[in-house]
Amino acid sequence: MNVDVITEKQEAELDSFEEKQRRSLERGRLLVYLIVGINILFDIIMIVILLEFEFLKFVVHVALSVALIYGVTWVRYLYAIAGILTVVVSILALPSLVVLSQIAPGTGFIVAVLVLAVVYSAASSFILLFSKSVKEYMYTKKSERL
Repeated sequence: MNVDVITEKQEAELDSFEEKQRRSLERGRLLVYLIVGINILFDIIMIVILLEFEFLKFVVHVALSVALIYGVTWVRYLYAIAGILTVVVSILALPSLVVLSQIAPGTGFIVAVLVLAVVYSAASSFILLFSKSVKEYMYTKKSERL
């Protein structure tokens, strides 16, 4: 009788653990898809703002985004490092752009987009590097490929 109680308790704990894993994996998937979607959205916004479309660059960004969705680890680190570099370069450029926005009309929008890009780049880099859910999602996708 005591063995049955332990088995039921262990089964309940296992079910609870599996549910937590499933939720974590789903959260990781949603975060990766959100990062990919925002990256592509920023690409499109930059195409509209700069009025120049570089086909090869856009295709490479989409291909890297697809690779991230499929759990390619080096792409995760590439995006994280690129995000950190974006933050550093943008922070260094921001004072000049603020001065320019006071002189030239219409650059305020560019400064606003740059500030959003900095915040997003910092957040996405942090998520890609430190989110347990993203790590689990990437590991699971990588395991599915092998």
